[in-house]
Amino acid sequence: MQDKNLKPKSELALLSEDITKNPNNPSVFIKRAIYFEAKDNLEAALMDYKECVRLAPNNEQYHFKLASLYFEIAKIDRLKRQYPEKAFFHAEKSLKLNPNYIPSLILKGELHLIESNLKESISPLNKVIELDYNSPKAHLLKGYIYSLLGEEDKAIQFFHNAIDIDVNLEDAYIQLGLIYQKNNDSTAVIYYKNTLRINPKNKLALYNLAKFYQDVKLWNESIKAYTHLLQLYPTYADGYYNIGFVHIKLGLYDIAANDFSQAISFNPAFFEAYFSRGHCFETLGDVYRAELDYKEALRINPDYQDAKDALKILYFNNQQIRK
Repeated sequence: MQDKNLKPKSELALLSEDITKNPNNPSVFIKRAIYFEAKDNLEAALMDYKECVRLAPNNEQYHFKLASLYFEIAKIDRLKRQYPEKAFFHAEKSLKLNPNYIPSLILKGELHLIESNLKESISPLNKVIELDYNSPKAHLLKGYIYSLLGEEDKAIQFFHNAIDIDVNLEDAYIQLGLIYQKNNDSTAVIYYKNTLRINPKNKLALYNLAKFYQDVKLWNESIKAYTHLLQLYPTYADGYYNIGFVHIKLGLYDIAANDFSQAISFNPAFFEAYFSRGHCFETLGDVYRAELDYKEALRINPDYQDAKDALKILYFNNQQIRK
C-alpha cells in the first residue's frame, strides 16, 4: 500500500532513475538533456550529450548537439574561451561521419563567421543551399558574410532569399533595415516595421527605428519611437541616452539632463551620459554640477578626451569671468 504522505518524484528524479537503470542507453541521456535545455541549464545538458558521444561515438547527431551546446554556452559566457574550438571540433567530427549533415554544415559556417573567417564560412553554407535551397539560416548567414565584406547588393539578395523562405525571419528584416539606414534611406523604416509586425517587442527594431528618425532629424517621430521603446524596456539606458540628444537638438536642456540622469541610473558606468549631462548643466549655467559630471566621466574613463577638453574649457571660461 502506497504511503499517501510520500511526495511524487520530480521529473528530473525520474529521468535520473531511468539513467541509473539504463546507463548504456544514449536515449535516456537525451531525454534528460532535453529537460535541462528547457530549464536553460546548458552545462548540465552538455554533460549528458558528452555521455551520448561516449556511448555512440559514430553518431553524427550527438556530435552536432555537443557542438551546438558548446557554441551556445560560449555566446553566453565569454570566459569559456575553449568552447568555440570544441564546438568546431565536434561539428567537424559530425561532418566526417556524414558530410551532408545540414545542421553541422550550418554550424560550421556560423563558427567560421564569428571567428571572422568570412571566406571559409561560405563553402559549407553553399553546400547547404545545394542540398536544400529552402534553408533560411544558410541564406541569412551568407547575407551577414557579404554585408561584412562590404558587398551590399549580394547581402541584400541573400537576406531577401531568407525572407522568401521564411517570411517571419526577424533577423533578415533587421539586417536589411541596417543596410538602408547606413545611407539614410527611408526604406529602412519599412523593414523595421515589418520586424515589429512579426514581433512588436523586438528591441533592436524599436531602437533602430527611433535612431533612424533621429539620424534624419525627424525629431518628433524619434521622440515617439524612443518613448514607445522605453515603455516596453524602462531600464534601457541607451534609449534614455539617445532621447537626451534629441531633446538637446530641440533646445530642451533641462529635459535632456533628466534623460541622461535616467541613463546613468540604469548604467552607473555610462561615462558618455555623465559628459552629456555635464554639457546640459553647463549650458543651463550650473557650472558646479557640470564640473562634477565631467570629472565623474573622467573617473570612469580617464582617457575620455571630450570630457578632458570640456573641463579645460570650463576652467578657462570661469577664470575669464573671475577677471
